[in-house]
Amino acid sequence: MLKAYVNYPNPKVRAHHNASCKQIQKRKKPDQRLVRIDLSNISAELRRFSGKHYTFAANAAENDMWLDLDFADADFEFAVLAYVHRLIGRHYTRLAAVEIEKHC
Repeated sequence: MLKAYVNYPNPKVRAHHNASCKQIQKRKKPDQRLVRIDLSNISAELRRFSGKHYTFAANAAENDMWLDLDFADADFEFAVLAYVHRLIGRHYTRLAAVEIEKHC
């Protein structure tokens, strides 16, 4: 499973394949946005990202998001993350300008 962090005010997209990474533990803040993408919902979630269903702004409710991508294939999970990143970047140029950082 790939866990990815997207931050808007401090633009970054960071990928984590190591489930024990200490950075992942930071996702436990109250009301943290989490989107899970797997075989059962990939089409629906890609449509949501494409249609700007998920918004980003410089406020606590919309400033970041965690993505859990679970396809039992690390290369495919990263490819899906890259595509989601491109979809987000169509609407948010500051996120489009950053590369995906492979953290662990």
